[in-house]
Amino acid sequence: MRKKTFMQGVAIVVLCVLLDIVLHVVTSAYSTMPDTPSYSAVAEVLGTEISATLWALLAFSSVAYVFYRFQNRIPGSGLTKGLRYGSAIALLWLFAMLEGVALFDNPVINEFVVGLSDAIPVFVLCILLSLLIGKNEAYIDSGLQTIHQKLLTVSVFSVIFLLGRYAAYFSGAIQSGYQTSPYFTFIWTLLMGIHIGILGVVVGHAARTSSLNRSAVRFGLGIFGINWGVFLVFMPLMFDGYLIDVLRRFTLDVLLVTGGYYLADRWGLRAIRKQNGRSAENR
Repeated sequence: MRKKTFMQGVAIVVLCVLLDIVLHVVTSAYSTMPDTPSYSAVAEVLGTEISATLWALLAFSSVAYVFYRFQNRIPGSGLTKGLRYGSAIALLWLFAMLEGVALFDNPVINEFVVGLSDAIPVFVLCILLSLLIGKNEAYIDSGLQTIHQKLLTVSVFSVIFLLGRYAAYFSGAIQSGYQTSPYFTFIWTLLMGIHIGILGVVVGHAARTSSLNRSAVRFGLGIFGINWGVFLVFMPLMFDGYLIDVLRRFTLDVLLVTGGYYLADRWGLRAIRKQNGRSAENR
């Protein structure tokens, strides 16, 4: 990346972090901060405002890095790339925020508004970056999925995520609200898995290589993992007692998503071969 483009990218990140801060200030009435929080050592030393700002800088820089790293393989050109990636990550963070309804018994409207305060700036970030570094890099996906293959991909991700998360819920490996809010927990887990599947459909091709194993790791850790990890790190950065749970949650989810990508791609390739075989027979 040229120095001028890099500096413009940094300016975009800072601008969107400022937008994030402004939105959180405007929506402070919907804050989900606990009444008597136990702050982490970082927050105790730096204060909550500086700690939250540091998180935003880390998170938005990471989202920008992943976009820059993979944007030349995201289908489309210019604005299309930003729309694809930005909407997928913004919704990923928004859905993630809603887990707090079951985890912490927070009102849905509060979690939704606070989630939007992060989702909107990260969407704007990706749009601006796409206009900056993606405008001359059109990519045409020669292997566009059929509707059947897209539904297969979403179904595989949602089932794998649902089963894996519930195994963790029942075993107590990660904190969950399935006992106090069983219906909301189920709905959230299912919808989260579905959205991760949609993420795989929308930008999953960007991780594809000649090796299926490598492609799965690139998607699970490189695209999903980084964007998921920087979101999750907010809790241990701000509050005491969340580090182990977040590490377990991150590791579990990355493994589930990596496995989901592998299975969806493998079964999708089989479906393509069968379809090609039928076409050859019909000739």
